[in-house]
Amino acid sequence: MQIESLRYFIELARAGSFYGAAKSMFISQQGINKAISSMESELGYKLVERNRRGVRLTAEGEALLKYAKRIVANYDMMAEELVGTRLASPEGDEPINLHVSYYGAQTAGANPVYVGMLAERTHYVEEPFDKLIAHAVHSDGSDLSYLDVHAHSLGEVLENPDVQFEPIVKTRYGFVWKEGSSLAGEEALHREAIHKMPMAMNAFREMRQLADRLFRDYPLENVRMEVASPRMLLNYLQACDYDAIAAYDSFGFFLSQMDSSMPTDGLHFTPLSTPESISLVGFLYPRHAKLSLRARHTVGVLKHFLAENCSEYFEQYPLG
Repeated sequence: MQIESLRYFIELARAGSFYGAAKSMFISQQGINKAISSMESELGYKLVERNRRGVRLTAEGEALLKYAKRIVANYDMMAEELVGTRLASPEGDEPINLHVSYYGAQTAGANPVYVGMLAERTHYVEEPFDKLIAHAVHSDGSDLSYLDVHAHSLGEVLENPDVQFEPIVKTRYGFVWKEGSSLAGEEALHREAIHKMPMAMNAFREMRQLADRLFRDYPLENVRMEVASPRMLLNYLQACDYDAIAAYDSFGFFLSQMDSSMPTDGLHFTPLSTPESISLVGFLYPRHAKLSLRARHTVGVLKHFLAENCSEYFEQYPLG
């Protein structure tokens, strides 16, 4: 019985349905169903009763749930202690490879504490989306891929039988504006209302492609600056004496506000209204290989850092 199967079972019990568990864990219903069926065959007991409303645990399932929670918690504690001991040893280990998207690298670089935390544990390699997928597919579980997945590419990731996606942050594409802007008071921005405004855009290929998709029905007509530097986007707004905007995203702007060296005073962020503006940021794993303890530890460190330092953000933009 695999530890991941126990995690699936715990989530199935919490969600109350295969659909809910699959959605929250970003795997197929077939994958969870196969794991539960395998556990039932191994144990010789039926663990869940399936019905139109979802699932109900059998008496044996309820008994297993108590042990499953303990086993998973103890496993995670063991992994944390073992990996922590190795990281603290004089000889140490070589940093694991962390393949990241442009956005992943930008958000990591936005906060010095975040960068320092990773410096001794990982080797960052920034790569395009297709290569990140390939790395995850062929990984033996000893390295990681960390990327942003947008509405148009989410299906490609979720339907790939060779990978599993674990999101840890939800972010919204939108625009930053200066106090006194005509956008003040808007909860969300409609594309038809802003596509003619003076604006600065992120010129990095993948970010510009995202903007082009979002504004395909409302072509941007007044782009005055295109740069790949988030700092220059903010500086553009600070220097403007007219009503202008700069393309940004909610999580990136939150991290910029945490950095006292970033020129965010007097600036505010508002997301686009379209659901297509939502992106998920997280780790991509090989489905047919187990993550090494060191890789899982790195994931845990990142998640713990975000939970400790970005709680206000998650209140406003919850992952679920």
